[in-house]
Amino acid sequence: RASQNTLRSKLLHSRVVLLRALPRAGRTSLLSALAAEMDDGSAVMSGEQLVCMSHQEIQAAFSAKVLCVDAIDGAQVPRVESIIRSCTEHQRSAPRFILVGRNAKTDQTLISALIGIMTDLELTPIQVIEHLNDSKPLMTTQGPSSTTAPQAQSINAPVWSKEALWLRGCLPESLYADSDEQSFNWRLDYLASLLNQDLGCWGIDASDRLPDVFQYVANTNGEQFDDANCAKNLSVKRESIRKSLNLLERTGLIRRLPNWPAGSNQSLNSMPVFYVRDCGLLHAALGIRSTEQLWRHDALGHSWESFAVEAIVNASNGNATPAFYRDKEKNEIDLVLRFSSDAIYAIEIKVNSDAKANKGFAIGCNTVGATQRLVVHSGETDITSDEGVPRLKLVSALKQLPL
Repeated sequence: RASQNTLRSKLLHSRVVLLRALPRAGRTSLLSALAAEMDDGSAVMSGEQLVCMSHQEIQAAFSAKVLCVDAIDGAQVPRVESIIRSCTEHQRSAPRFILVGRNAKTDQTLISALIGIMTDLELTPIQVIEHLNDSKPLMTTQGPSSTTAPQAQSINAPVWSKEALWLRGCLPESLYADSDEQSFNWRLDYLASLLNQDLGCWGIDASDRLPDVFQYVANTNGEQFDDANCAKNLSVKRESIRKSLNLLERTGLIRRLPNWPAGSNQSLNSMPVFYVRDCGLLHAALGIRSTEQLWRHDALGHSWESFAVEAIVNASNGNATPAFYRDKEKNEIDLVLRFSSDAIYAIEIKVNSDAKANKGFAIGCNTVGATQRLVVHSGETDITSDEGVPRLKLVSALKQLPL
């Protein structure tokens, strides 16, 4: 996976990396693949195994190697911290650690315990380019749809399908389920387990109505979010809504986009936009079981917007600050990316490949100082419009982003 390269890069600059992700996103598989690839004695062990060893044993066995510690429990954090601090005293020969907590609360405890020592990395579920690279080319009656030289691929590789990725989402067990119905049911169970677990450690109980807050976000996906209205409709306190939203963000279920410019007082006083990050989970919440249902559903536009926004933000690889733009005159841009190079990408997202950016998009681009303007659609053809704004399929748009 692409995350392996990012993880290796992180290890060059930090001795301890926390790998965060939604449950079942593939962290354990990634650790095993990374340790096998290194082939230098680096290893994977559980938190339970680690805390049974002394720091001297760990230092001797894994000097200058990578030790991946999976399934760390909250109660094990003090011992894990002690071992890591003792090992990192050996500056040149200290092992490098990759840590995986059992849940978001353990992740937060590790972050607090290892301030100044540890950096963190989010492992996103399978991404569009990853799925494309790992899949068989789509066959037509004339042969492969691509004219490029064939690449070695597993005979078990799935056929590339943007529609499957969009409908089912990017969690492996959902994406690779035997049928849409099996995938849908898996996602329903996944959401129920995630949202109805004991969250007392976060100060959240049944009175906060977390599952209903998530459903409210799904129902208003891609719209500016008024937490006061949400609180009124759900008959809970506004502070409770904010607490639930914060937890949903921390766990990686939703993404908050601030109004442009992100981080400014103006932005902080403006209502954000929330997206359910995994479209498969969005569709489970909305009861969308099939591609046919999706194309008939009122949420089609916001669903595609959610899918495209998440793919584009993840493809920017942390090098850009995402926001949306909307002013009092309702001129708007779906996604604005400010890159560390100061390039500013203004992106309008459309389901219909024939749809062009409107006048409000052009006004918004002038306001934010966009250096690149794009329309991203759900079709399979790249088009240059008369106005000079390229209308691109999603894969082409991802490849246009700065490295």
